Amino acid sequence: MNRRILSLLCLLLLVLMQGQAAHGAEPLSLEKALSLAAVNNPVLAAGRQRIAQARERIHQAGAPALPQLGVSLLYQTAEKDPFHPVFIGGQQVGYAQAGFRTTWKAALTLSQLIYSGGAVRYSVDSRRLALEGVEAAEKRTAQGVEWAVTSAWYDLRRSVGRLSVAEETLSLAKEHLRQVQALFRNGVVAKNDVLRVEVSVAEAELGRIRAMNAVDVAWHGLSRAVGTSLRPAFTLPAEDALGDFSPLPSDPVAEGLASRPEMRALDRAMHSALFAAKAARASGGPRVVLFGEIYRADETFFPSKMDDWKITLQASWTFFDGGESSSRAREAKAAAEELLHQAEDLKRQIELEISVARTNFESSLRRIEVGKAMVAAAEEDYRMALKRYVAQVGTNIDVLDASVALANARNQLVEGLYDSKKARVEIDWAMGSTGKAFFQEAEE
Repeated sequence: MNRRILSLLCLLLLVLMQGQAAHGAEPLSLEKALSLAAVNNPVLAAGRQRIAQARERIHQAGAPALPQLGVSLLYQTAEKDPFHPVFIGGQQVGYAQAGFRTTWKAALTLSQLIYSGGAVRYSVDSRRLALEGVEAAEKRTAQGVEWAVTSAWYDLRRSVGRLSVAEETLSLAKEHLRQVQALFRNGVVAKNDVLRVEVSVAEAELGRIRAMNAVDVAWHGLSRAVGTSLRPAFTLPAEDALGDFSPLPSDPVAEGLASRPEMRALDRAMHSALFAAKAARASGGPRVVLFGEIYRADETFFPSKMDDWKITLQASWTFFDGGESSSRAREAKAAAEELLHQAEDLKRQIELEISVARTNFESSLRRIEVGKAMVAAAEEDYRMALKRYVAQVGTNIDVLDASVALANARNQLVEGLYDSKKARVEIDWAMGSTGKAFFQEAEE
């Protein structure tokens, strides 16, 4: 007896703890899930770093046009003292010392690119366009994250809906079992009717277990899309059965072609490649560089005897570099042509994605209407089959078949409902009109 009381107390304590945990959990709306993803999703964080990398490449490309300042310390030794012959009137009159046999030299150097044929400017323009392309690509990445979170959210809703159907099916099966057992005790039905309904109850219990497992898997899927664990901190609130859908644009394909960030990304990448080709051609052209140097030289460290400065203006032009600059220019131009063809293929892909999503949406809306009628008919069929069986003018098989049909009808309605919601969001994703919350987060 004491063990039973202790077991009951432990069970009661466990139930109370679970109730308190559920009571303290925050309701997780779709908007909340998206806000959590904006902060925690690693794909978005990686995208922000790719944008930072592209921005730094602009600074790298423009650095050669800025003054270059440096210091150097040189040590040099020779076999003989450096002397240069001295001539007067065409006749050598002696030698003059031209330095030190052992030399220490400390220098401060400054160089400034005066002219590069536009190589630096074209390179900066190329990197700036590349940055715009990366930003556009990351917008699409953000849209993909929003679509993944929304899809996982509706998959969780779907699994919860199927769990509700499984629990209702189990409840009906248990209620039918009680009725059959009562009829059996009164000698109205045979034992095999009771056994068959017990099997039906066990099948309904197995269905509920599978549905509960599907809910757990869906929670994990949503946590993966959001980028952080959601349970037990959050719980799923109740939801309206259907709700209203936002109207579709008159021409979704045209809007998608105008809005999809990949189109802009490819366009920016193509123009970036063309400027890179110009920069490659200009790199083999003339260059003018100004050099300045202040230095001290001596035979000992730290040098102090010779204190001087010099300024050098250097112009150079590489007439032949083995074809490197022209080859780089042709490579960049070919990359631009490749991107142009990719843009044409992307247009067809966008049209396909929007058309498929729209077809799925329209189909799921029709399935909802059929599902509602199917559920109503199945509920009435089950009610009539149960009453006929109780009145012994129908069979137990009729009731079990009606129960299976009712569960299937309810599951079909759940599938149609959440397929329609996912398909409507997928249309927006295919048109490139999602992800605005993530863009605002990045700007902040």
